[in-house]
Amino acid sequence: GAEVVLQLDEPSLVAVLRGRVPTASGYRTHRAVDRQIVEATLRDVIGVNGGGPVVVHSCAPDVPFALLRRAGAAAVSFDFALLTERDDEAIGEAVEGGTRLFAGVVPSTDGPLSDPAGSVMGVRTLWRRLGLHPGLLAEAVTVTPPCGLAGASPEYARKALAHCARAARSLADNPE
Repeated sequence: GAEVVLQLDEPSLVAVLRGRVPTASGYRTHRAVDRQIVEATLRDVIGVNGGGPVVVHSCAPDVPFALLRRAGAAAVSFDFALLTERDDEAIGEAVEGGTRLFAGVVPSTDGPLSDPAGSVMGVRTLWRRLGLHPGLLAEAVTVTPPCGLAGASPEYARKALAHCARAARSLADNPE
């Protein structure tokens, strides 16, 4: 009964858009790719999933939320710690347009975990700053690690995922 979700990992997307991808020699960079070409290409790739939900992940700063939303991403996964107030408008538009946010707030590698409510304090603050309806918070945000758990021990990975579930429950129980 599970729904399959395709995740596209695009850590270099911002570098591609800004012309910061180094050439093979490392002496130069490739030209920036036109945003419309990037958007159309992503739309084509997302369309291969046959209408199923696609999450696009980028762990770089300045995630192009609007571009990903227009390309058809059902959700955008990102490192919450890299957000700035410059991202506010794009995030608000994405949420209001029905795009889910996969907010990376739980550490990806072994280490201490804060209390679940503390892990999502920044998410609540962002929500208030954007003036979004508190009741929408639990529907629109999924709590995740910022960049997966590949570098974590199996024990920590289990703890981190359980922590994500508790933090998400805290958002649902107390959105304000």
